Amino acid sequence: MRHWPITELELSTPDLVLRLPSDAELDELAQVAAEGVVPDGAVFFPQPWASAPPAERARSVVQNHWWARGDWSRDNWRLLLAVFHDGQVIGQQNLSARDFATTGEARTGFWLGRRFQGQGYGTQMRAAALALAFDGLDAARVTSTAFADNASSRGVSRKFGYQPNGVHRIAVEGRPFDAYEEVIASADWQAHDRLVPVAVTGLSSAIEYFR
Repeated sequence: MRHWPITELELSTPDLVLRLPSDAELDELAQVAAEGVVPDGAVFFPQPWASAPPAERARSVVQNHWWARGDWSRDNWRLLLAVFHDGQVIGQQNLSARDFATTGEARTGFWLGRRFQGQGYGTQMRAAALALAFDGLDAARVTSTAFADNASSRGVSRKFGYQPNGVHRIAVEGRPFDAYEEVIASADWQAHDRLVPVAVTGLSSAIEYFR
């Protein structure tokens, strides 16, 4: 799209491609969510969309993408990328920030369909988001937050050398949860062994949308 050059942005790892989805691909992504994201009864996100009924989960994914695009500004942006493996949509990787030009700080988040979990894709997805943030956008630091029970997300953070950055107690549907925030600084990213090679294309025409 000439008037939304973020559609040209693409991140590639050995097994995955991350980019904005078309409407048809967004529908496929919503179906992946409908088929399951978290174990039954688990709560991994501050907004409990993933434990809602299947149709509601799917609708939340679609509306979240539309909202993120429509509400985008350089002072407050949320990049929601569909993740493809061999052409099949398997999940979503987020990179978001407020006042990024001033703070240099961004946040990551992700989810995978349950049938695609446990295959190392989460590590590649995080590597892609970090490469975009640090190598593409010159971020100063990137944070990630995960609930205590979300061992896979916290494990991915450890692989990249994140450091603890505090524990927040939050309420989700009337229940308290501890959210563990971790942070990685630019210097640590540059010094850390690159676990996954990442190629970033299409950023030059869209970079003014981020900072």
